[in-house]
Amino acid sequence: MAKHSKIELLKAYILDWILVIVFIIGCMMVEQIEPYHRLFSLEDKSIQFPYAEKDTVPIWLCFILVLIVPFVTITIVALAIKRNVHDWHHGSLGLLFSISLTLLLTEIFKNLVGRPRPDFIDRCQPIKGSTDAQVYGLSNVEICTRTNLLKEGFKSFLSGHTSNSFAGLGFLSFYLAGKLHIFDQRGHTYKGFVVVAPLILAIFIGISRIQDYRHHWQDVFAGSLLGFILGLYAYHQYYPPLYSPLSHKPFSVRIKKMKPEYKANFTINDGSEFQINVIKKGDVVKEEI
Repeated sequence: MAKHSKIELLKAYILDWILVIVFIIGCMMVEQIEPYHRLFSLEDKSIQFPYAEKDTVPIWLCFILVLIVPFVTITIVALAIKRNVHDWHHGSLGLLFSISLTLLLTEIFKNLVGRPRPDFIDRCQPIKGSTDAQVYGLSNVEICTRTNLLKEGFKSFLSGHTSNSFAGLGFLSFYLAGKLHIFDQRGHTYKGFVVVAPLILAIFIGISRIQDYRHHWQDVFAGSLLGFILGLYAYHQYYPPLYSPLSHKPFSVRIKKMKPEYKANFTINDGSEFQINVIKKGDVVKEEI
């Protein structure tokens, strides 16, 4: 692989890093907006669960498990084992891209849907003797006596803990799968356990949200799908498909192409193709997969 200057690398991925920052800032801005207040029924059993003062997996612990653990793991694999700074950059950027995009979309969904959490009635503390409206059979927040918990009370769909868990830990799972060539058709059982371990942790975090009565099961299921899909999307922005013989290698650096002096096309036994272009200036060799 050709050697590139730090300035070239910065230019090649500056937009990606800017997008990560924009997604995070966007999430913080959307979080300040009051969510949609959906009408609810006082007789709805699905929102009459008790409000838990403490979460099984609090935000700070979720942050460590979803971001710090994957980042440290990627750092160890890329720098200590593979000794590849390029791989570390792609892995770290992909992880942040996955989580930041998931954060933004999750917060947007929460505000637009405005679904009451399972513990909503306990958060609301309705006026004594309150009943649902006679015509439509629904109530609104005007009957609530406790308002400090209502904003978060309308953010049940979808589960942020779950979506970000699958975005971060799911990305880590894909990263490990690529390094281990999980689909090399050799059937190494230990590889499956290593790859699935992060997903099991993400599933546990999702289940804890149901146990704490913070989310309905549909919220957790939708959150897991969103995080998993975005994690896979982010991974494939920087790495080949998991079934590729080169799944352990990050994509080549996005340097502006120069007119090649020579070209050579190759086809591997599995049908995949790649091209090597030899550029006369500086005898730079660019490999395109």
